[in-house]
This record gives sequence, C-alpha cells and structure tokens, in this order.
Amino acid sequence: MPLDYRSHSLNSVLVFTAFLIVFSFSSTTPVRAQSATKWTSALQNAMASQRGEIAAWVYLSDKGSRLDERLSAEVSRLSEHVVRRRLRNRGPENLVDEFDLPVVTEYLDAISERVVHIRQQSRWLNAVSVEATSAQLAELSRLPFVMKVDVVRSVRRRPLPPAISDLAPPQAQEAGHTLEYGDSFTQNQQINVPALHDMGYDGSGIIIGIMDTGFNTLEHEALAHLKILAEFDFVNNDDNVDDEAGQLGGGSHGSQTLSILAGFQEGSLIGPAYGASFLLAKTENTDSERHIEEDNWVAAAEWADGLGADVFSTSLIYRDGFKEGGDYTSADMDGQTTIITIGAEIAASRGILVVNAAGNEGPALPGENSLGAPSDGPNVLGVGAVDRNGARAFFSSVGRTADGRIKPDVMAMGVANVAIRTNLTSGFTSVQGTSFSCPLVAGVGALLLQANPSLSNQNIMDALRRSGNNSATPDSLNGWGIVDALSALQVTSVQSRPTVVREFRLFQAYPNPFNPETQIRFELEKPASISLAIYNLRGQRISTLLNGPQTPGTHSATWDGKDANGSQVSSGVYFYRLETGGRSLSKRVVLMR
Repeated sequence: MPLDYRSHSLNSVLVFTAFLIVFSFSSTTPVRAQSATKWTSALQNAMASQRGEIAAWVYLSDKGSRLDERLSAEVSRLSEHVVRRRLRNRGPENLVDEFDLPVVTEYLDAISERVVHIRQQSRWLNAVSVEATSAQLAELSRLPFVMKVDVVRSVRRRPLPPAISDLAPPQAQEAGHTLEYGDSFTQNQQINVPALHDMGYDGSGIIIGIMDTGFNTLEHEALAHLKILAEFDFVNNDDNVDDEAGQLGGGSHGSQTLSILAGFQEGSLIGPAYGASFLLAKTENTDSERHIEEDNWVAAAEWADGLGADVFSTSLIYRDGFKEGGDYTSADMDGQTTIITIGAEIAASRGILVVNAAGNEGPALPGENSLGAPSDGPNVLGVGAVDRNGARAFFSSVGRTADGRIKPDVMAMGVANVAIRTNLTSGFTSVQGTSFSCPLVAGVGALLLQANPSLSNQNIMDALRRSGNNSATPDSLNGWGIVDALSALQVTSVQSRPTVVREFRLFQAYPNPFNPETQIRFELEKPASISLAIYNLRGQRISTLLNGPQTPGTHSATWDGKDANGSQVSSGVYFYRLETGGRSLSKRVVLMR
C-alpha cells in the first residue's frame, strides 16, 4: 500500500519457500487430483470461492538448456552502468547468473495458448502471472515444466487513521548553508543532508528507481528540473505514468514521494538527491474495482535493474487487508516468504540498494511484528518514521522479523513532511507516513554512492545503520535510529581505506537466499590456520571451501551450491562454519533453485 494513509493497502501473493518440490504424475491419476498436487492451498481456496477468471502465478521448473552459452550472451547485453554496479557489488567473475535469463520461450508459448491473458513474466522468479479459468489452471498444472501454481492476491481499501497533532513548528534554517530549504529544512537537517549538499553532493550520476501509484504532476515547478531516463505504467502497459482518462489507477502518492526525494524549489522544498536521474514505474492500481498486486512490482524491478538503477525507493508495503487469496501474517515477515520480498532480495543480489518503507501498522502484539513486505528482507533497508522532534511516530511499524532480525533498520522524518501539492504546477503541502521517511533515506544512499562510487549496497546499508542515533542499542521500535548523512559519509570514507582487523568475525553470506552462488566473508585479527566448510541440516560436512593458513585481514570464499564431488545439492537450508584454534562461528544460508 502507499504509506501515507490515504490509499488502500496492498498485499499479495505467494508462499515461495526455499524448498521447491517437483511432483511426478501417472496417466491414471484423476485430472483434478493430478492438478491439485501443484496448487497451493490459497489457490484452491480462490478456485472454490471465485467464479470466472482467476489471477495466478505459474512457477516453472528450469531455465532451459545451454545455460553457459546463454549467460555469456547476457554479459554483452549489460549496459555500462549496470556493469559498473555489478562489478563493485559482485566482482568480475559473477556479473550474471540464471536470474538474468528470461523465461524459456517455449514454456511461455505453451502457457499463452492455455490461458485468457498473461499479466507479467518474471525472469527473476522464473514464473508467469496469468488470468485463467479453473479448467485452464488444471490444464497448466499437467504441463511437465510447471512446478507450482499459486493465486495472485489483491486487496481492499483501508480506513484513514487519526492525524498527529500538537507538532512543534518547523526548525528555522541557520545561516551558512548553500541552499535555502524553507520548511523542508527540518526533514533534511534531522538527517544531516545540508552538510553533504554544502560539500557539492546532490546525487548526480546515480540512477534511482521509484515504484509507486503513479506520478501525476511531473510539471510541478519543484520537479521540472528532474532527469527522468524512462517511465512505464505496469498497470496499463504504456509509457505514461501520469493519470490518464479511462485507465486504471491514479493518485498523488508517487509524485509526493518523488518530490521529497528529489524536489528542488529553493525557499520551499529541496530533496536530498535532487541531482539524480530517475526511472519511474507505476505499479499500483488504486482503482476501487480492481487492485494491483506484487507481480507488477517485480516486473518493474527487473525493468529498472536492466536500465541501471543503483537505488530503489519504494513506499508500498504488502501484508494484510487482502480482497481475496488470504492475508500474510506476522509469521510471513521472515525475509523469504512473500513474493515482493523475494523479488527485493534478488534485486539486492544485483547490487541495488533497496530502500523500502517499513509500514504504518503501529505497535504489534507481544511476540509478533507489524512490518510490511518487502521491508522484512535481510538485504532490504526498512525505514520507519519519526516526528520532527525525533520521537517515533505512533503509526510506524515495528519488528522483529519472524526469524528474529531487528527491523526497522533506520528512521527518518515521516510526520508533517513538506511535499508538492499535486494536480497543480506550484504549491506545497504537509504529508505523513513511512512513505515519506523512505525517500529521505534513499536520497542519502544516493549521496553516499556519489561521494564514493566504489561502495557496494552492503557498504551503504552498514554505514547508514552505524550512523544512526540508536546504533549502540538497536531495537525493534527504532532499529539503528535516525540516520546521519555526514556521519555515514565519514563511515564510508573509512570503509574505502584498508582497515586493521581487530577481531575474529564471520559475516552473513551474500546473497542469501542464493542461486547459483553466494559469497562468504570473514575476518582474522592474526595469522591462523582455518577451515571454512558447508554442512547440511544433519550436521554432515558436504563441502570444504578453505582449509589452511590465512593472513590477518578480510577474506572471502564462494560456494557454488555443490558438494565435495562437484554435484549440485538440493534446495534447502545449509550452515557454513569457520573454525580456527579452538574457536568456531557458524551461520545459515538458503539455496533456492
């Protein structure tokens, strides 16, 4: 949902676990029973309750043949900007992988012949979303290359919560800054953005992708300067993200998040990354009759990846309030269940800094969370909201995630933010929601990358967390706290220089979940003989990555999902363990084929 409390919440699809099971069928199996073995329970419920066409995800078993040859061809298709981004995040030996390969054409053609309409196709998920009747879904399920079929969920509108009142007046701008921020000084100064603007950083050279409801006032005086590289409406399938008569969806939300991130009208509104370039994607249908789902978000993410996006700023979340197909719950906010989180994690594995609003669901019951996907992703920077005094907004969603990680990650102002007034070419208004804290943090990420183009998305996330005012004691209400752009810049400057390692550390594998490879990084404070090995859930060692002496410093190894004999292991949960001199550390990694 757009997170300003003025439009409906969105939730969507898919229980997509790390374990993918391919069933075999005999010719004597009854048709419906044969099909149902590939149907999720949510799809079966939808088929029982809905008449006519059903929106469904069709998951495929493989990416076809000649993988090495086709992957080599994909390298040549990468733009220079994409290559630079992947080099700094993945290295020269891992520029492409199977996520870059499209859905097999023959599979797509066979599906197209058997459905009413193909909605989206996803190379990342190796899946196609379709509109089909129950009989057609049964026929699809009998195709040997179809692995699973699940419902695409849609949502209903949600009520407007009470507004926050009794706010302190905006902070007056002190002298000495190069720009005049007007009332937007408060939202910028709270995260120390003016200091970076004074140093000449404005996001130039950085490409930011925004997925939202639509962008209906790009002619506004505060947006007229923007460098928009491309735009696409994934709801109506055209290249105009403005509201158009007779089309599905509309609203002001996208324009306002964009204005907070990159608006520029001195004396009124200045966004952190006003010099960046933008990819604008309309992914949400706000129409009351038919609501948008997560498949558009994933399609837009793949589109923006191919066009070189360095940063994603998304102020949509998916959790409950589904119109059909069933809600997600607190337990589903585990970083690997919802379709949009899986898509966001794959985007992060491409080297994109994914920044997402945490949600406006407020407090949670004991032992639960109120997060919205994809902010639950391990490699997604989830942003909560504070007011201009730095106090957490009552509506800001809280963690922890279902698997115990701290969320939100960081905080920024999301109460009484200055944004453009939409449907006019001038004027400004006040908005609230984690929708509007998210673009502030995304803008800071762009400034950091401009200042230090060698940074990976993980470097930037670490710096933003370490700069937070709650970094000493991060918690499930405020995460690492309100970011500080200047402090984060200083952290990244240190990161870019050789550092002295002072402790024995094992880091989280990245990407995780992964396919086909993941990188494991560790640090040694002194020379040591080490062993780094992979174990299955039964505690059996299946592969040794490193074994022998290592020098002090930072080291890494890559696991390609194979055992000691060079055979591919099955999808599932594995552990990697680093041992040296009586000390050992271990972490979990998920292989998802």
